[in-house]
Amino acid sequence: MNHHGKRTALLPLYACLLALAILTGCAEGLSQGGASKTFVPITDLSMVAGNWEGMLKKDHSVIPGEMVNLMIHANGTYTFIGQRVSDVALGSGFLKIRDGRVSGDTDRRIAHFAMYDQQGKVILVVECSDRQTGERYYGEVKRATFPR
Repeated sequence: MNHHGKRTALLPLYACLLALAILTGCAEGLSQGGASKTFVPITDLSMVAGNWEGMLKKDHSVIPGEMVNLMIHANGTYTFIGQRVSDVALGSGFLKIRDGRVSGDTDRRIAHFAMYDQQGKVILVVECSDRQTGERYYGEVKRATFPR
C-alpha cells in the first residue's frame, strides 16, 4: 500500500476512535489523575451537540496520542479531524443513543461515547474500533475552546 493509501485507510480508524471514546468509557479509564467521574446518561443528542477536543490513544500504546476535534450536531451527525505528526484524518457519521451512551456504527468502524461529570466539567469518554484492522482507540474529549 502506498503512503496515500495508508493515510486514507487510517481515516475510518480515527473517526472510530473519536466516536468510541465519546460513547463508552471503559472501567479502567474512569479515573484520571485521581479525579473521580460520575456517569451522566445521555437522553438527548442536544446534550452532546457542539465542538469537542482531546487526545485519543491506541489501545496499550506508550506513544503519545493524537489530537482530535469532533463536531456533533443535534440531528446526530458528526464530523471529526484527527491529527498526528505524520498525517491528518477526516471523517463523519451518524450517532444514536443507546443505554445512556451515544454510538456510531459503520462498515469500517464502531464508536461509543459516554458522558461524565468530572469535578463540575463535562467530558466524553471515547472508545473506537476499526473493523478492518481490529485496532482500538480510547481517550477523553472536552468542550472545545474554539467558537461553536
